[in-house]
Formats: sequence, C-alpha cells, structure tokens
Amino acid sequence: MTKEQIYNAICDVAEEAGVSPEELVAALEEQNRALFEQKLGGMPAEAAEYIKTARDEKSAARAERRKTEKEGALTEEVKNFRRLFPDVTAEDIPEAVWADMEKGIPLAYAFAYHTLAEGKNGTYADSVNARNTEASPPPVGERADEGELSMEEVEAMSPRAVKNNFSRILRSIGKWKLN
Repeated sequence: MTKEQIYNAICDVAEEAGVSPEELVAALEEQNRALFEQKLGGMPAEAAEYIKTARDEKSAARAERRKTEKEGALTEEVKNFRRLFPDVTAEDIPEAVWADMEKGIPLAYAFAYHTLAEGKNGTYADSVNARNTEASPPPVGERADEGELSMEEVEAMSPRAVKNNFSRILRSIGKWKLN
C-alpha cells in the first residue's frame, strides 16, 4: 500500500467510527500502549524495565532514522534546485514557494510553478498595457515636438507637465480663442 492508500483507509475507518483521523490514530496509540503495559504486568520488574528501555531505544532510533531521511531528502531537493536554478538565492525565493514546499511540493516544482504563473500574469499585464498605450493619445508635456498646445491639452496637464511646458504654453495662449 502507498502512504496515500493507508491514509485514505484510516480516514474511511475514522469516518465510519464517527471520529476524526487524528482521534482514531490517538486511540490506536493508546490501545497499543495499554496492551504493552498489560504484557509487561505479568513479567518480573527487571525484565519489564529492560523491555521498556529497549522499546524506547527502538522508538528513538525510528525517530532518528526519519529525521535523517528527511534531511537527506531536503539536501537532494536543494541540490536539484541548484542544478535547475543556479542563479537563484534563498532570498530570491518568495514566501509562497516556501509555504508550498512545507505542504509537500518539491522546491524546484514550487519555484518553477510560481515563476511560470508570475511570468504569465506579467506577460498578460504587459500585453494589456501595450494595447492601452497604443490606443491612448500621447501624454501631454512629454512630446518631442515644440508645437502649439490647445487650451484642452493644457487643462489636462499635470502641474509638473505645466512647469515643463511653460514656454510652449505662453506661446500658445495668444492663439487661443477665448470667449
């Protein structure tokens, strides 16, 4: 069975029992501890203590093995990431990528997905901005020509543009038809 199949089976059993998977596992662990204590009850104290110590050492060894396996997997993941993205530093990796990694998505996959998603969003935004720029009139006050300005153009200018185009505005005022 895969880990996913085992997890699904535990979820199914928990649902049928009317408890959460966490509660089911906690109950199983408690039942296992109680059975262990019951078996030790019929043994001499010295033998029971020896078996408890052995069990604790075995449990600690399992925990250490899992920790080592996790660290090894992380090291391999970082090596793979470095191979695929040699110029990216840890500071360049967004928090969303780290969060995805904590959820079990490999670092390289999470970063590639994030980069691709951001790239597509950026590309879309760039294309919209380009279309809008092409369709809009040129910004007032930023033209290269030194032609005359209409009253409407001057009214639409920002204070900075008025300051930058003050001499053009003064030349243009004389041509305006004021009512």
